[in-house]
Amino acid sequence: MGGGNDTSPVHRPFGLDTVILAEPRRSVLRRYVGPRMHMAAEDGTVLAYLDERGTFAYVLHDLDDRPLLRVDLLSGRGGFTRPGFRVTGPEGDPIGEVRAAGRLHHTRLLDVGTPQSGTLRITRNALLGRAWRVWDDSDGLVAEVTASTVRAFDGLQGYRVAFDPRTGIEQRRLVVGATVCLHVIRRLLNPPQGNAA
Repeated sequence: MGGGNDTSPVHRPFGLDTVILAEPRRSVLRRYVGPRMHMAAEDGTVLAYLDERGTFAYVLHDLDDRPLLRVDLLSGRGGFTRPGFRVTGPEGDPIGEVRAAGRLHHTRLLDVGTPQSGTLRITRNALLGRAWRVWDDSDGLVAEVTASTVRAFDGLQGYRVAFDPRTGIEQRRLVVGATVCLHVIRRLLNPPQGNAA
C-alpha cells in the first residue's frame, strides 16, 4: 500500500478502484494534435484532464486546474533510443522514472522505477495484446490496464485502469502516469491514420 492523504485534492482522483483514461471525441474535420485525454470514473464522471503544456510535456490537472502530476519525455524522441519519461508530482517531487524495456522484450513493455515502491513492471501476455498487467517487485498484481479503440476510423484510444483494492494511492498515481507514458509511446510509434482529416 502506498502512502498519501486520500482526502487531499491531489490524491482524491486516484481513490477509485477503476478509472478511464480516454482521448476526447472530436470532429473528423479537426486535425489530431497530440495526446489530450480526460480521466473519468466508470460512470463517465470526469475527474481530471491531461494537456500537453510543452513539447512532450504532459500535465494532468483536476477540474479546478490544479496539477496532479506531470509526465515529461526525456529520451526517445527520434525513435533511435528507448523512450524514457519522468513522472513528478504537482510541486515537482519525483514520483517515478518510466523506461521502455527494449525491443527484445515483446511482452514486457515498461519498467517503472520509484523512490519509495521499488520497480513496477508493465507486461502483456501477447505481442499484439490490448491488456497489460502492472506487477510490483514481489510479483504482486498492482493493476490491469486494458486499451480499447474509442473510435476505430481515427484511432482515438481509451484505457481502463483497474487497481487491485490493496494498491495504495501513490502507486495508483504512478500507474496513471505510466499509462500516459504508454499512450505517448503508442501514439509516437503508431500515429493514427487520417491525421490531416
